[in-house]
Amino acid sequence: MDLWDVIVVGAGAAGLAAARHAREQGASVLVVNKGLVGRTGATITSGGGVSVAGSTLIALGLEADPADTEEVFIRDMLKSGYYLNDQRLVESIVSGIGEELGYLIRRGVRPRISKRAPGHSSGRGVGIPGPDMQKAMTSAALDAGAQFREDFFSAGLLQNDGAVAGVAGLDRRTGEIEAIPARAVVIASGGTTSNWRLRTAPEELTGDGHAMALDAGAELIEMEMLQFLPCCLVAPEIWRGIQFPWTIGPQAGVRAWLLNKYGERFLARWDPERMELATRDVVSAASAAEVYEGRGSPNGGVYLSWAHLPRDILDNFPSWSKGYKDWRYQGFDMTPLVERIREGHAIEVAPAAHFSLGGIRVDVHGDTGVPGLYACGEATGGVHGGNRLSGNAGSQVLVQGRQAGLAAARAAQSNKAGAPAQNWDALKEQIEAPFQRERGVAPVEVKQRLTAIAENALGPVRTGKAMTAALEEVRDIRRNVLPRLASRNRDPRYNRDWSDALECAAGVPVLEAALISAIGRSGSIGAHQRRDIPGVKAPLEHSIVRRQNGELAWRAQPVEFPIFAPAA
Repeated sequence: MDLWDVIVVGAGAAGLAAARHAREQGASVLVVNKGLVGRTGATITSGGGVSVAGSTLIALGLEADPADTEEVFIRDMLKSGYYLNDQRLVESIVSGIGEELGYLIRRGVRPRISKRAPGHSSGRGVGIPGPDMQKAMTSAALDAGAQFREDFFSAGLLQNDGAVAGVAGLDRRTGEIEAIPARAVVIASGGTTSNWRLRTAPEELTGDGHAMALDAGAELIEMEMLQFLPCCLVAPEIWRGIQFPWTIGPQAGVRAWLLNKYGERFLARWDPERMELATRDVVSAASAAEVYEGRGSPNGGVYLSWAHLPRDILDNFPSWSKGYKDWRYQGFDMTPLVERIREGHAIEVAPAAHFSLGGIRVDVHGDTGVPGLYACGEATGGVHGGNRLSGNAGSQVLVQGRQAGLAAARAAQSNKAGAPAQNWDALKEQIEAPFQRERGVAPVEVKQRLTAIAENALGPVRTGKAMTAALEEVRDIRRNVLPRLASRNRDPRYNRDWSDALECAAGVPVLEAALISAIGRSGSIGAHQRRDIPGVKAPLEHSIVRRQNGELAWRAQPVEFPIFAPAA
């Protein structure tokens, strides 16, 4: 069995950046991915925004605002994150993104500079479509010599004396459970948004990496913080979760109006100056509050309307936006929806789970504090604080991928051990258990139950009563349901029941961590809005979760301000 220097879990932009940089340091690198590379994960489905300070863009030969310095960019990130951000992580990303963008440009990527998005003080958005980003990053990792393994479900971390020694998981093609030893591991498995029913992200993002890191001894930070994207379709079912309305309305700068069932522009009560052009967290909370208070639309959303605008505005949109030829969006033909809008109809929209603001706690090198374990991208927390500005995810994944890959390669050089993992037998038994159990609870039913819990208790607006009840239910599932998950399909190859069971095993601690963090934060800040205690602001403290004696334990930790302190 080969001993790899570095294993990267996840083949999105963050993981591919880590793989390339580790390989360029001379490390042998294996990228393991739950699905097909370039066909799964968040990068391929993203809008592809990357935020870069104007001064950095000018240094790269692009047109931008010279007054938009790195300092200005950092201040924007901290303000939008309600100063809950880890400021060292913010500084690292702002100062490091220029190098990564320059590399992509040298490889032939042709970015375009977008107009100023809500929350940004300058037009620093660089447009690189998700498929283009995925293709460029995959090619770069391959050219560097990284090896790939697809359809491998990573379900546990091998350990020796507390240090990570590789990855254990299920080869979904063969049905075999395998241990892959490594001197260092980088988790780049993405966020946790697939645990919500209405979401924009693909189905793979169930928090597998978070669960593995917790079990290995790592901490999670700000797990209650989830970014919701406003104005996603709630009906018809085939389009549910699609963010197309947001991208031809407020996100694009088109002055569409959000209305409740009375026709009231309710954002006047939340942000009377910016209205629909407020930041995502504000628009999402305002929309959810209308539904919560009984002023929503029939399908549990609110209305988005272009009826007050001349028809020419929408007709001319494809020409100046440089996109949506023939009104196609992410493989969908949206012409019927656009025609309905042209006829003067409003459409029903709602906030959808979009991006995990919280995740595995790391330093600027991607170090989790567990020897041999690193993490990067959306799998981590601390960068964005209470809210993320558009385009900042692209910057995060590229820079953190580089930092984690370099650190993992350095760790591999000093870790020459290759002893058999002490916890391999236990991990193998844990992974195999659902398939060995022929009778029990169907995993798909538990997944549906978990997404309903998340939707009801951890949406854009929250109450202590709902969260407490949800926590009790999640703990009941952990204690009494997970041990009874059973695969009805007896063929081990491409067994969806088996994969669903492993995703449930990851989703439960992820949701439990989010709930205890949300309950512990007894006030509103950013993406965490408590409707049962209006006007109560949460203190500037980090929410930290780790496993202690088999249970998840939460603690608050004061935020540090090494660069900028919030205004008094």
